[in-house]
Amino acid sequence: MKPFVVVVLLFLFACQGVSDTTWKRVRTELSDIQEKDKRYRIPMDSVARKEGWKSKRIEELWTNQRILDSANLVAVDRLLSRYGYPPAAKVGPLSQVPFDVIRHADDSVQAIYCEIIVGAGKNGDLRMSEVASFYDQVLMMERVPQEYGTQVWIEYKKNPETGERYDSVYLWPVRDMPNIDAKRLAAGLDSLSSHLRRFGIDPSKGYLIRKSGGAPH
Repeated sequence: MKPFVVVVLLFLFACQGVSDTTWKRVRTELSDIQEKDKRYRIPMDSVARKEGWKSKRIEELWTNQRILDSANLVAVDRLLSRYGYPPAAKVGPLSQVPFDVIRHADDSVQAIYCEIIVGAGKNGDLRMSEVASFYDQVLMMERVPQEYGTQVWIEYKKNPETGERYDSVYLWPVRDMPNIDAKRLAAGLDSLSSHLRRFGIDPSKGYLIRKSGGAPH
C-alpha cells in the first residue's frame, strides 16, 4: 500500500468513534486557535499603511504573532494526532484553521503535514483549489516537479553590459503536463494557459523576461 494511502487511512480511523461532545470541545479549541492566528495579523495592514512594513511597531507585532504561531502549531499537531484532520461535517468552517496554521509555518513544517492536507482536500474538508497551490508550493521547495501547475519561479538577473536588472519568470516544471488541465479542472482551477497569462507568460514558451519593477521579495 502506498505511504500516502496509509496516512489518509490512519487519519480516517482516528476520526472514527469520536463523540459529538468531543467534537464540540474540538470546535472550541479550533476557535481559540483561529483567534490567536489572526490576533496580530489583522492590525498589521493598518499599521503598515501608517508607519510602513519596516516600522518598529510591525516588528513588534510579528514578534508577538510568531510566539502565538508556535503555540498554535503545537495545539494543531496534538489535535491531528488525536482525531485526524477535523472534518467539515463535524466542525464546519473551522476545518480551515489547521490548514491556516500550517501554511503560516516554515517550509519544513509544511512538508511534514503536506499529505494530511492533501487528504483533507480530497475528502472535501478543504477547498481543493487552495490545497493544490499549497501542494505545488511544497513540491517546488523540494525542487521536484509540481502536480497542478500553480507555481512560477522568478530569477533575478543583471545585464552584464548595461547593469540593468531584469526578471525571468518561469512555470515551475510540471510532472504530468499532458493531463494538467484535467487535474486543474478537478481541483476547481482554470486552465493552465489562463493561469500563465495572468503572469504575462506566453503558454507556448513557458517563460517571460521583463524589466524589474523593484527589489526581490
